Amino acid sequence: MGMISRLRRTPVFVLLQMLVRLIPFRPIDIGRLCFLRFEGRPTVPAEMLRGTAQVRLATPADVDALTRLQDRRGAFLSRFAHGDLCMVAMIGSMIVGFEWFSEASEHLEAVWGMTIAIPRNFVYAYDGYVDAAHRNSGIWLRFKGFLGEWMSCHDKSGIVTFVDYGNFPSLNTHRRFGFVSSSTVLAVKVLRLSFFRQRRAPRSGPHVRASEGQPRRPMAKNSPPSRPSVHIYPS
Repeated sequence: MGMISRLRRTPVFVLLQMLVRLIPFRPIDIGRLCFLRFEGRPTVPAEMLRGTAQVRLATPADVDALTRLQDRRGAFLSRFAHGDLCMVAMIGSMIVGFEWFSEASEHLEAVWGMTIAIPRNFVYAYDGYVDAAHRNSGIWLRFKGFLGEWMSCHDKSGIVTFVDYGNFPSLNTHRRFGFVSSSTVLAVKVLRLSFFRQRRAPRSGPHVRASEGQPRRPMAKNSPPSRPSVHIYPS
């Protein structure tokens, strides 16, 4: 009965996504990407910072430690080569979490093949991960506090990001912190082709539109080929 009750509470789209991802070799996939925007530079009062973790910028020398958290060496090396930045959370000498961000004009999102245009003076934050043993210990807030300090030093004035629909704890955490919805993108991938349908959030502020534009900045050598892209522009 508990399982049936949970299934009844699960949104229809999430159930459909779960069924699609049970198909062997996953020839088709669907996703709903909730884009969020934070105006200004995040600040986190010292009294809100829990735990003993410290945050710093990573370097390519940290790839081995990052790979121990997630076996994605090629992706990490490609991001460093492309100029993306990575924050890492340290407990003692051990890296227990990371979050990437970019200050380029565009970012190629590898899973769906979207090119995301980053508004002027904004950063794009993505791919945050914390080791299971250290979750719910305040590391996410430490990342945001560190990013806010970095933004102050580099004259940045906002953040864009997205969260997969269905990851409601992350969505709620972002919204409580001050992120607001800017658009939702329905993504469908059939074999190696991706298709997108975009909907602007009501009273969201930024204007969002889909396009077939290509990245102005060259991708790293092992990046996936360009596909139809999603561009985010300020209004």
